[in-house]
Amino acid sequence: MVNENSGDDKDSDLEECLTRHMEEFGHLALGDSKMLKSLMLKSLMSHYPEVDLGALRITRELSITHALLMVSVEELLRPAGLSWSKLFILLWLRAIQDAGEQGLNPSELSGHLAVTRNTVSTLLGGLEQQRYVTRELDPEDKRRFVIRLTPAGRDAVERCAAPFFGHLHSLLSSIDHEQRVLLVGLLTQLQQAIIQDRPELAARSTYPAFRHGEE
Repeated sequence: MVNENSGDDKDSDLEECLTRHMEEFGHLALGDSKMLKSLMLKSLMSHYPEVDLGALRITRELSITHALLMVSVEELLRPAGLSWSKLFILLWLRAIQDAGEQGLNPSELSGHLAVTRNTVSTLLGGLEQQRYVTRELDPEDKRRFVIRLTPAGRDAVERCAAPFFGHLHSLLSSIDHEQRVLLVGLLTQLQQAIIQDRPELAARSTYPAFRHGEE
């Protein structure tokens, strides 16, 4: 005999779970209306009873935050033809030259920026066209190149870096020191969990802490 109340009980359980989630995490800040968001979440819980709404919420908020942050800061860099990654290439090259060194090779820049060598090569190609960097054969090792900052590149850094860092400070001014330390610790913990779950990502990563399993 079919229990006619089973469907109602299931809907009630889903509603209770969703209400508890909203009380703990709050409604999503961006996206469709609250009603449509609730409809989507109830559908997920119905089809996938094991779904972790908290985990889903965290990953969604991280993705949105990253996208918003990139758009926000890169608007400051666009007049100079820079992006976040291009600016940090120039900052690394300036730091190396300020220390009395000649420059960096693409592999070293790849490690410093935690991006692939192909990505660095594309970024450097753009910076070369803008005459912000030069690429020359390493006199000590003809098999590799040395990337150097040009006067135009240093000028671009001087024009963009201060407004860039000032904007970051403004964006994060509502988060106090203790919260920042906690946030960085939690993000690092998540990064390590991802690497532990997918060890092959560590092998492909250019970021030394991921390659060597450092804390």
